[in-house]
Amino acid sequence: MIEPRIYRAAFVPAVLAVLLVAFSFQTRPPALEQGLPGDVLFDADATIEQAQELAEVAPDRRVGAEGNRAVADLARRAFRSRGFATSVDRWQDGDGTDLVNVVGRRAGASRRQILVIAARDGESRPDLGGSAADTAAVVEVARVLGGRAPRKTVVLASVDGATRGDAGVRRLVDRLEDRQLIDAVIVLDQLGARRSRGPLVVTWSNDHPRGNLGLERTAQASLRAELGSAPGSDGFFSQVPRMALPIGVGAQGVLVANGLDAVRISGSGELAPGQPASELDEERFGALGRSVLRLVAAVDRGGRPEHGPDAYLTASTKLMPEWAITLLVAALLLPPLVASVDAFARARRQREAVAAWFGWVGAGVAAAVLAWLVAELYVVTGAVPDPPPAPLQPGQIEVDGAASAGLALTLLVGALAWFFGQRLVADRLRLMQRPGPGAGVAIALSLAVAGVAAWVLNPYAALVLLPTLHLWTLAALARVGRGGALGLVAAGLLAPALLVVFYMFRFDLGPLEAAWYGFLLVTGHQAGVLATLLGCVLVGLFLAVLALAVAKQNLPPTREAARRESRPHQPLFGPGGHAGPGMLGGSRSPGARR
Repeated sequence: MIEPRIYRAAFVPAVLAVLLVAFSFQTRPPALEQGLPGDVLFDADATIEQAQELAEVAPDRRVGAEGNRAVADLARRAFRSRGFATSVDRWQDGDGTDLVNVVGRRAGASRRQILVIAARDGESRPDLGGSAADTAAVVEVARVLGGRAPRKTVVLASVDGATRGDAGVRRLVDRLEDRQLIDAVIVLDQLGARRSRGPLVVTWSNDHPRGNLGLERTAQASLRAELGSAPGSDGFFSQVPRMALPIGVGAQGVLVANGLDAVRISGSGELAPGQPASELDEERFGALGRSVLRLVAAVDRGGRPEHGPDAYLTASTKLMPEWAITLLVAALLLPPLVASVDAFARARRQREAVAAWFGWVGAGVAAAVLAWLVAELYVVTGAVPDPPPAPLQPGQIEVDGAASAGLALTLLVGALAWFFGQRLVADRLRLMQRPGPGAGVAIALSLAVAGVAAWVLNPYAALVLLPTLHLWTLAALARVGRGGALGLVAAGLLAPALLVVFYMFRFDLGPLEAAWYGFLLVTGHQAGVLATLLGCVLVGLFLAVLALAVAKQNLPPTREAARRESRPHQPLFGPGGHAGPGMLGGSRSPGARR
């Protein structure tokens, strides 16, 4: 049902879009000038001693523990003694656990604000390199800034609930006033880690808009000045999957998703270290602490860091803005869209049934939606703890018996719903035993609509899905055999599979752990309702195109082909089967003798 010439012609706008994209690269926003050196200000020895004291006096600082409350009181007294107007915010989590945030504010000459945040709770005991070192560092920052007159207002926060999806940061964001006056939010994390497994500056969000690039570059410059080498950063091809499926682990993910310019300075990289540090490296810890002070001083002395585009990809010293990706993806969506509309018009002219097959395709979508609802009910019934609305650290998840049962139940319900649903729809609508040409047209049109929806929600997700949309459209419309159709369907799975594999390696997850992590992202509503619904649509379309590919070998011919086959064949040559004398009956050959 596909017309190759129309499909190829629809690629012409993509050529123009590629040319525009080639000229869309911009220079990255500059970093702010570095502040005064912090080596004479940040006392690494005293901070390490305080971190060790915290770990010994209050080794159990889990959420709701007595040690957690004791350290919160220590932070309150430290902030207040350094001239910070201090407030204590107490609330209860969803399960009734008491949480506490301690916030200190020191007014400057300007109303512009700089926030420095450190988590106080830890999952392990005594978590010396994590929450103990971070709490001691933010107290040391209070000591340093308490003896100076900052130009901008400085806000320090010791937050709770980091191990519960950054509950304290979410609470802090909800209670912030004058957000437009906040120039930067700096999150201290794992400053006592002895080594990192990734970039030290983390800016990934839980949504595809990205953080402040000028602030990120300033933080990298501060670290470079103290560590003596440039910290690593994600390359171009690592950024595409992060933008297509945004998962911002850490407090900065919550902050950036809420429109705040935030960076996380993490001594262990994006993820928490596998083995908690049993002792602190004085040289490295001191360098990270001085880098934080350098960054605070740079933002305090300079203006607001230049953000750059809301979303972008960086390549070397240049960046590609989101509008370029949006334009390119829109141009590359035209071929499957035009081909599916043309196939629909051809099917209507040939009186092929199409509308009825949308119900058959919808059976797969309904099955995926039902599986999603079962997963939600599994959480609501309390079979597993309710996941927080922000991504957990991958190292925190545990696939126990309840988790495995939830995954199995979800898959089983989805599979049974699809198997019986598509049969029921076929029987009710009196469709043929095997999918016909109208089924391929219905699938192609649905794929085109799903591609446009992905483009509207997140153009980077649509960019990753482009090969899938093209290949599955060809599998649905092209008259190929079963082997070729199945090959196209399998090839269309490559891009989504690479996206999953990327996160499995990035987050150090096995297959079962990755499935459970995705379950938590969906049931915690971190992926968003619309994005989850779109995922269900794509799953349903995959099931439909797979069923069509399996039935390809026995597909009936189109009505046009059947009419062509039913016509009597006219011989092309003469009675003797050759184009010689006598082929025109009684006419004589011009060269014959009279």
